[in-house]
Amino acid sequence: KREELKMNFLFQNRYVLDLLATVMFFTRIPVNWSYFSEKAPDLTRAAWAFPLIGYFIGILSGGLGDILLFLGLPIFVASVIAVALSVFITGAIHEDGLADMADGFGAGGNSERINEIIHDSRLGTYGVIALILGILIRVGLVVSLVDLGYSLIFVLSVGFASGKMAILISRNFFNLSDFAKTGSVFGSVTSANILIATIIWLTPLLFFFPIFAILLGVFFSFCLIYIIGSRATNLIGGITGDVLGATAFLSEIGFFLGVAIVLFFAI
Repeated sequence: KREELKMNFLFQNRYVLDLLATVMFFTRIPVNWSYFSEKAPDLTRAAWAFPLIGYFIGILSGGLGDILLFLGLPIFVASVIAVALSVFITGAIHEDGLADMADGFGAGGNSERINEIIHDSRLGTYGVIALILGILIRVGLVVSLVDLGYSLIFVLSVGFASGKMAILISRNFFNLSDFAKTGSVFGSVTSANILIATIIWLTPLLFFFPIFAILLGVFFSFCLIYIIGSRATNLIGGITGDVLGATAFLSEIGFFLGVAIVLFFAI
């Protein structure tokens, strides 16, 4: 009876439920939500855990990559396989957002036409080019950081956590578009949740990256958040789930780029 009470307390704990909500939203890992709660998942409340799910995805995918490195595979091959596993785990949620946004914004037109293109299941030229270049740059930066002695677990974890932080910042900084679908976005995040998420994201970085590398990475990420959000506001009246996905993907690259510039300059 005591063990059952402990399990019930664990499953009904809001922090556990928040973590499970982020797992359901950001990954394809099956979660039987009805087993844990009768209420719908509250992704807005769970926003504090976004960087945690980023670290979790990075640990899973980077762990495989580090095992492959230990077995003697080249860094490039291990990195590509690790990134591929992360795409499988997440169901390419951010990659899909990047491709859709690139197609819509690249084609242009009025806001209704852009929204129609964004939600077209067919992939266009702009989306293909954005995906190819984005993945190539991501893998290239990951390989560069691993070459400097960082583990794939750490590199991928930091990247995915940084992308999730960018989602929180963008969501609170820009208004939602009228075309934003219910379920693909969440509400404004409280200052307390932003602070908790920032502490979770930043703490591991302070132990491994120089402060100037972190600052330049954050600067590049903020620039991308602002550029993407402003562009979305001008074209479709605000951000959508696809825009947030693209923001996560590109901000991850921006952060890596800033870190890599400082680290390679210091060599």
